[in-house]
Amino acid sequence: MKRGGAMLLCLSLMMTGRMFIMGAGWANGSRETPWREHPEKFILSTGLPCIYHRDRSSPTTVVELFAAGGTSAVPAGLDGLAYLATRLTLEIPDEGKVQDFMSQATRLSLFCSEDCSIVRMECLSENLERALRVSSEIIQDPLITGLRIGRTKELMKLYGRAEADESPLAARSAVLKAFFGGNGYGSSVYGTDESLRTIDRKDVLAYYRRFFVKPNLFFCVGTDLEKEPIRALLEKYFAKFPNGEAVGITPAPPVLPSNCEIVLSKDTKQTYIGRAFALPAPNAPNQAQGYLLETLLGKGPGSRLWGLRMSDKLAYNIDAHVTWTKSSGILEAYLETENAKSTRAAEALDGVLAALRDKGITDEELRTTRTMAKAQFLRATEGKAPRMRILGLFELLGLGYGHLEGLFEAIDDVTLEDMNAYIRAALAPEKALKVTIGPAATTQTQGDR
Repeated sequence: MKRGGAMLLCLSLMMTGRMFIMGAGWANGSRETPWREHPEKFILSTGLPCIYHRDRSSPTTVVELFAAGGTSAVPAGLDGLAYLATRLTLEIPDEGKVQDFMSQATRLSLFCSEDCSIVRMECLSENLERALRVSSEIIQDPLITGLRIGRTKELMKLYGRAEADESPLAARSAVLKAFFGGNGYGSSVYGTDESLRTIDRKDVLAYYRRFFVKPNLFFCVGTDLEKEPIRALLEKYFAKFPNGEAVGITPAPPVLPSNCEIVLSKDTKQTYIGRAFALPAPNAPNQAQGYLLETLLGKGPGSRLWGLRMSDKLAYNIDAHVTWTKSSGILEAYLETENAKSTRAAEALDGVLAALRDKGITDEELRTTRTMAKAQFLRATEGKAPRMRILGLFELLGLGYGHLEGLFEAIDDVTLEDMNAYIRAALAPEKALKVTIGPAATTQTQGDR
């Protein structure tokens, strides 16, 4: 192995050392869970479900409130509405409450994904009741005023510009927009200049009142505390959500656009080159195969794209990523390269995909990929906060919170024949959406040899 690759691999192992010790047996095929206690689900007296996972590794608690909706529920022309409405549930109304949070070491944050909005509260477990008392008042009775809406819109414009400056994020947004026609899953999380001008207070109120009602909400809690105190605190402080109707949103399937090439001109010293594919909807077998394919393509040393970086020197960054929605997965395989090497890099990327599709993988490579996929998942879920997010997303996707542990069984159940058939179908060249982000003059070949 070359020196650079060896150093990167050593660094990777050092960073994930605890994860490998915790879950080595599981990653190698054991059915035992890497966590001492299993997640469980119960219903609060208020009617809200709660997914609870006890983790005594640290004296901290993470409480996440999931609200169905997300970008899938945004009406046409109102891009950014889901994020805007959710962001206003975190608007701290006075300086005193800011001081309360600071003294408690409490954090509030949010995520707006394709099928939900998430409000997250993190704190020291000893401060949980005080943190819940303050945060619950804000979340259940947000101050939705014209002034706060205007201020949040300005923040969203800044976030949107920051996203546009990061080529992988800009590409992901463009891919979803192309596959879903710019609506629902394809709408902009932070909105557009036009949509932010259009959205007004009544739109924000309508969204909040539609989705922040009991049938559309549930909690995920990761904590070192026992279940009954958690139950009692959530029932005490989150009893004000009104009843309402469960929102039934029919997820839109992805459709490959007639123009299969996305070119975004950007004055940079690097060029982003990506290929995106629509995957089947995430039942347990499909999700496991999609996760294996993501790992096989671009997750670290040994992945199929790694050689373009370490051996061929055609990329300084490679990756593969699947965005899961209720209707599908969207797989992106990409690299970032010097502008002068963009033509060769694009050809090499297509060559890697073609070889994988046409020749498939061996049984040995499948075994290795299984282990790497499990290791990646364990690392991604080691912290309480990201684990609660994944638990909730599995629940929303219909896989259930038990898929936190069931994913590994599903991965083990994938046969070589299944995997190669999945790869051939997923990476069919006629299904590829091509993405290029960089300078307009990408045909430069000086130094591309």
